[in-house]
Amino acid sequence: MRKTIKSYSVILVAFILCLSLVASSGAASIPRGPIEVVFWHSLSGATGEALESIINKYNATRGAEKDISVTLVFQGFEGTDKVVLAYQTRDTVNAPDINIGLTSTIPSISDLDWAVSLDDYLNDSANSVSRDTFPPALQRSVTYMGRVWGIPFANSVPLLYYDADALREAGFDRAPETFDELIQYTAALLQRDSAGNVARYGVNFQARRYHMVQFIVSQNPDSFFGDYEGGRAAPMTRVVAGEDGTMRNYLEKMQRLVETGGYKYTEDNINEEFAQGLSAMVIMSSSRLGTIKNLVGDSFDWQTAFIPRVNLGDNGGAAVGGSCLNFFNRGDKARVDAAWDVAEFLLQPENMAMFSQVSGFLPVTNASANSPDMKKFYEENPQFKVALDQMFAAHPNAQEPLDLVMNDVQRVITNTMLEFCEGKLSVDAAVETVVTDINKALDEYHIANR
Repeated sequence: MRKTIKSYSVILVAFILCLSLVASSGAASIPRGPIEVVFWHSLSGATGEALESIINKYNATRGAEKDISVTLVFQGFEGTDKVVLAYQTRDTVNAPDINIGLTSTIPSISDLDWAVSLDDYLNDSANSVSRDTFPPALQRSVTYMGRVWGIPFANSVPLLYYDADALREAGFDRAPETFDELIQYTAALLQRDSAGNVARYGVNFQARRYHMVQFIVSQNPDSFFGDYEGGRAAPMTRVVAGEDGTMRNYLEKMQRLVETGGYKYTEDNINEEFAQGLSAMVIMSSSRLGTIKNLVGDSFDWQTAFIPRVNLGDNGGAAVGGSCLNFFNRGDKARVDAAWDVAEFLLQPENMAMFSQVSGFLPVTNASANSPDMKKFYEENPQFKVALDQMFAAHPNAQEPLDLVMNDVQRVITNTMLEFCEGKLSVDAAVETVVTDINKALDEYHIANR
């Protein structure tokens, strides 16, 4: 009897082992049930509706065929902070599979062991998306220490928006191309009422991190805000723009711009004020194109141009900025694969073209930029094409820094530039303040993260 029981036991163990091997080797052919991809984003208004439309189309077509569904969750601009918080508490249940995050936060994201480096996906010839899917500037924007940590998506460049009617009335038949010309135009476009109050500013923009960085990296391909190529080759440890003269070059031009009296250096309702003719020129992201188009309508001839060069011979170009798609592995590789499938669908030329036309964000793939839909749209809306032209005209090195302590950098530059424009700081004092305070914040970060 014992022999019989033993024989049955051996047979049972062998049977279970066979089942296990079959299940393991044949997992790909066995349905695992529906997969939900949780997608956090910060897009609102028409741009958010465009994203929702694309995702709804995915769920109804390609997603339905593959048993994948996407749940969109609006998180505002706190999405990345919430991802980090979920990671710190190991809360995999309430974390996303995809998050739209600023490219400047990539170093912080890459430190999370949840974060997915996308090199394997991009190098897989079976996939429809590779590095060459994107223009060189966008490839570099999501690359940190030689690895890719995001997919370009909601990307933009700064533009000079201008009232062409106002410029013609002042005797100008084109937009200013240099800071010296911007200063000249600003003085000429300034209008005051009978009481001496400003009725129209020549130009409006508030100098924050975004603007200072742009006008530093645009000076030449080797002008970076911070060391290690702006924090891309290795974590940034200090600001170098104060050493190579690029920050000083920018501030000296800014001082002359302030002295015209026609530069509004704070922003209240910049979109609406431009649309109402209260500012003849503004410097803003191309992501505002859709908003400006709707606000201005046919009330005047509004156009866009490349941002002015700080110096006549500058050849760096404008930095591409904005956000990318970050991916997270919450312990289920199949969900990561599904998230990648969603990204491939988002980047299809017709989807990317629709998203770009509504928002003003760049059509981030080469195929979408050259699609018939985009070419027709650009013919009818030349103001939008300027953003694409400016990106291709720039050197790929022209990038926003990956500065590790972005909130501190933003605070330091915003406060310093406000005091500078109010006449409370000289050029030298402003350079020293920006460099010293940001370097201190970087030092504290590195000490805390040794």
